[in-house]
Amino acid sequence: MKKVPRIVVVGAGIAGIGAASELRDAGFSDVTILEATGEIGGRIGKYQLGKAWIDTGAQYIHGTSETNPVYCLSKKFGILDNVPKEEGRWSILSEKGSRVDEDFAERVYGAGEMLIRKRYQDHQRSIGEHFVEEVQKLTANWEASTEEKRLMDGILSMVGKDLLIDTGASDLKSVSLGSWKYFHADTDGDLNIEGNMFDLPSKLLKEFPDESLLLKKPVRKIEWDGSFRTGNGEQHPVRVEFGDEEEILADHVVVTISLGCLKAQASTLFSPQLPEHKLQAIDCVRFGTLTKIFLVYEEAFWDDDVSEISLLWEDESPVSLDADPAQWVKHLHFFSVMKPKEKFGNVLIGWCAGRVGELTETMKEEDLLAAITEHLRAFTRNPSLPPPKSMFRTQWYSNPFTRGAYTYLPVGTDAEVMDTLALPLSGTKATKPDLQLLFAGEATMKSLYSTVQGALLSGQREAQRLAQHYGKVASPASHCSLSPQHQGEPLQPQTVL
Repeated sequence: MKKVPRIVVVGAGIAGIGAASELRDAGFSDVTILEATGEIGGRIGKYQLGKAWIDTGAQYIHGTSETNPVYCLSKKFGILDNVPKEEGRWSILSEKGSRVDEDFAERVYGAGEMLIRKRYQDHQRSIGEHFVEEVQKLTANWEASTEEKRLMDGILSMVGKDLLIDTGASDLKSVSLGSWKYFHADTDGDLNIEGNMFDLPSKLLKEFPDESLLLKKPVRKIEWDGSFRTGNGEQHPVRVEFGDEEEILADHVVVTISLGCLKAQASTLFSPQLPEHKLQAIDCVRFGTLTKIFLVYEEAFWDDDVSEISLLWEDESPVSLDADPAQWVKHLHFFSVMKPKEKFGNVLIGWCAGRVGELTETMKEEDLLAAITEHLRAFTRNPSLPPPKSMFRTQWYSNPFTRGAYTYLPVGTDAEVMDTLALPLSGTKATKPDLQLLFAGEATMKSLYSTVQGALLSGQREAQRLAQHYGKVASPASHCSLSPQHQGEPLQPQTVL
């Protein structure tokens, strides 16, 4: 009787769910997911705020075309039916208490964005260095009054702060300019589906057997390149220890834990140790932080048609783009409005990146609320502005099962290192590659890192790698296919020497 391959997927984030679902669709019957927490979804998290559920993690679909599997699946499952059709207005408040002309702000902001739109090849320069130089060239050629120049500096500084939110970094001088050619490559705009993204993981796992999804089972050790026997004499090369003295033997393990967890646990999680090229790749890539602060108000102090609020510091130069914790409130500059109001109430989301995000995660709640309220009173010129009636903040950096939000590439690092992160590992005892360890997650997708579709596609990629290994084919109706431009390196196994 032919042996049925036993596959363990570590992590029930979107990469793990993508892998497990694709494996089942390809005909693999013995697939188990081990999830450390009590919820599926990973960095697609949810929390009940009042009467409504909110997305604590990912809320953007990067690319609204049929080549994006997250967009396709969200349409298929009806998730997009609940997303407001109208985007709303951008409101900009100056520290001096005045409202900034939106047309003027959009023109300046658009010009600032264009400075980093090109796909540069230089990995030895930073986005920060490049951005500052280009801003200086741009503003030198603009004819404007003194007041307009102050506003321009503040708006261009906002572009830099928004780049910190995009990357999760603390300082744009640490982010590789060359990495920008891969960042959200080939996407065609973003779609904010706040309050709806968390439905995607459960929809994808709807057909997955409940008994094969084990929650609250953190993995302690993955022993590979071995020979372990079950009680009935079956032999497997990998043993996974998890939970309270539990274990499972497997032929293949798909590791989908976050890069932050890999950085923290790589030296102790695997036995034998991962090869040097894999450890170096884990060390090279950076894992950023993004904290969302949900502020619930009794009454809105913004107009009904406003969807985004930006706070503009007119005295701020774009040359200073690091997220200094001592000046953290200056980096709480962007708030999105949760819509529709009928569902969520009067809720703002404040966004903080890098060290500022880490700081706001760990501050006392009363201190954070007091600082934010004082901040907003100053910009609205309303000293009586009531504080929020409640608050919730995400804590992805503090969470031991994530240790951050998403990946970025530091200066001096080429995105090719992500292909190394994605390489599977085979045992030394095998006569041919046996794909004992496979790796998925947004950090393994050089063209779509830091995105939900990157994570999903990476899981599907590893499932397809195993299907190819066994001569199986995934059902074409299962998911949107892994498009050739996002496959990365050919699906070739790696044998440990």
